[in-house]
Amino acid sequence: MKKSLIILTISLLIGIIRLQAQEYTGISGLIHVPSAEMNPTGTARIGTFFLNKEFLPDVMQYTQDGVQHKFHSFNHFLSIVPFSWIELAYTCTLLKGIKDGKPKYFMKDRYLSVKIRILKERKYIPAIAIGTNDPYHIVSNDLPSYYQNFYAAATKHFDLHGHELGVHLAYRWYKETTNKKWQGIVGGITYRPAFEKNLRGIVEYTGNDINIGVDYYLWKLLFVQANLQNGKYFSGGIMLQIQL
Repeated sequence: MKKSLIILTISLLIGIIRLQAQEYTGISGLIHVPSAEMNPTGTARIGTFFLNKEFLPDVMQYTQDGVQHKFHSFNHFLSIVPFSWIELAYTCTLLKGIKDGKPKYFMKDRYLSVKIRILKERKYIPAIAIGTNDPYHIVSNDLPSYYQNFYAAATKHFDLHGHELGVHLAYRWYKETTNKKWQGIVGGITYRPAFEKNLRGIVEYTGNDINIGVDYYLWKLLFVQANLQNGKYFSGGIMLQIQL
């Protein structure tokens, strides 16, 4: 187990040199809002998400005949929790552009995500974590840093007769001015019913949107999440989740 964790950790750290959130990045969180929750040590995830164009940064567009167009996309990722206090993820998002006169997916935006827990949750004390997506961005093919942001998050859970209520609050800063709508104080509430601990309901405020969603952990192997942005725009995904 230790050998596997070391190999995966080194691979992800190498990714920082080669290159330059949240469940859709492979990092534990809500939907679009970060949290101070951490997956168990040794958790490895590989997965993919469908990302509605309304869920993506506004700057993520292609130009055809002088008109800019937003587009739906997909991503895929690998994440690992090598130690109890840190999560790492490497994410690739498909980009659409004009090739041979037609809009096609032929580029990828790649970035690293890191979350570090600096305080573990206790009876009267919330968990505290800091994190970032794409902390070291190198512009490639004139692409902007679509996802670069930094955040601090706090999470506290409450036991309500076997039901679990989670309260999450974060402050987030984005580099790109086009993403400022998601900047500032954000947060949400999660709920796990006593009769099914693998099911989680989510309501969150992103600074611009109110998202609702559910996720479920199936057969101790598959994690699925579905959400509606502002109650209208669907995004969701699936990942393989294993304990090394």
